[in-house]
Amino acid sequence: MKNNPFVSKTFTTIWSTFFNASKPGLNFKFIKDVAFVKSKWLPLYYNVGKNITNGMSYVLDLEEKDFKGKVFLLHDVPSYFNLEAPDSSRLKGFKVKQYKGFLAKLDAFESYDAFAKNQFKSNTRYKFRRNQERLEACFNISYSIYNESIEKDKYITIMKGFKTLLTKRFNELQKDNDILDTWDYYYELIFKMLQEKRALLITICNNDKPIGVSLSFLSDTTMFYAITSFDTDYYRFNLGHTTIIKLFNWCFDNGYTIYDFSKGEYEYKNRWTNMDYVYENHILYDSKSVVASAVAKMVKSKYALKQYLRDKNMNEKYVKFKFLLKGKKAKVVPRRKYTIEKCKEKEMLDAKDLIDLNHKNYSFLKPIIFDELYRNPEAISGLNIYAIKNLDKEVYYVVGEKNNYKIILD
Repeated sequence: MKNNPFVSKTFTTIWSTFFNASKPGLNFKFIKDVAFVKSKWLPLYYNVGKNITNGMSYVLDLEEKDFKGKVFLLHDVPSYFNLEAPDSSRLKGFKVKQYKGFLAKLDAFESYDAFAKNQFKSNTRYKFRRNQERLEACFNISYSIYNESIEKDKYITIMKGFKTLLTKRFNELQKDNDILDTWDYYYELIFKMLQEKRALLITICNNDKPIGVSLSFLSDTTMFYAITSFDTDYYRFNLGHTTIIKLFNWCFDNGYTIYDFSKGEYEYKNRWTNMDYVYENHILYDSKSVVASAVAKMVKSKYALKQYLRDKNMNEKYVKFKFLLKGKKAKVVPRRKYTIEKCKEKEMLDAKDLIDLNHKNYSFLKPIIFDELYRNPEAISGLNIYAIKNLDKEVYYVVGEKNNYKIILD
């Protein structure tokens, strides 16, 4: 792969700053481009970036022998890179299957429209257009794609919104998240990678406030999905599909032939991709060294076991356990049960208290009102929302040109 972003100097330097006490990675002549970190006790070396890259690649030079007595672990090598584990007289290797990965090959299509026509039925393509049209009809929506140097103030705003969205989402899921735990690393990395055109950020904003942010990394012809999050209040509008459409159009406009959705099996990936593959851990070792051979077999068994536990969904239980173990509490207002009723015009005579939907005390109303806007699109700026007090039940009136109803909370 040309210009793999995960072996670039910027990526390896920043990773080493945060995860290797600022010590530079170790380079070896027998393997090109990849830098390594040595295990504390064993003759084991693992790639800089470890398991938080989205696709390691490497080139071997079997004329060089500086692998003697050593074992090298390369995490997350996509099988479609077609990198064969060596089987020379001395340097040998294992491949251990890990996560399943998904990608969309775009080179057979002239445009996003051609790809979508081949991938989806007409009613699905219509639904994608309808979702975006309704989103734009209801809110003051803007889209931005950043793929080069960005003003620091703008970057700070985007990343602050990005972190807020991720925090809200994982609190709702009651799951621990390594990205949030290492946010300072990503904050520094993304800014530098954008400057080098090795990363891309796309934002969806409502009144300049991010409601969806997605990060990808870039090689010469491949876009690697990395991190994405959306405001769940806008769930009905399917911001994820709109984001993918924007990214695919960017890929076609800029000569990118692969959109790699990375590891993890989700329904939306099955819909958008036309090829699946396997992430592999490659273990290279000196077969004439008894110690290296034993360590290599031990590492192989370790990752085979991890994959077995993954197949049993133990990883899902683990991230939830970590969430609880760290004593985290989800700062999420639980969705309350409610009913929607059309209201009569005379009822509005008692509606006195106009409320601000953006006030934190009324955040629980957003998903309810947004769902209704999806059904009856109109600009949210034209809605008036009233609270009714001194009733047996908590009641809110929503009044607009197309929307005229009351929300009755249990």
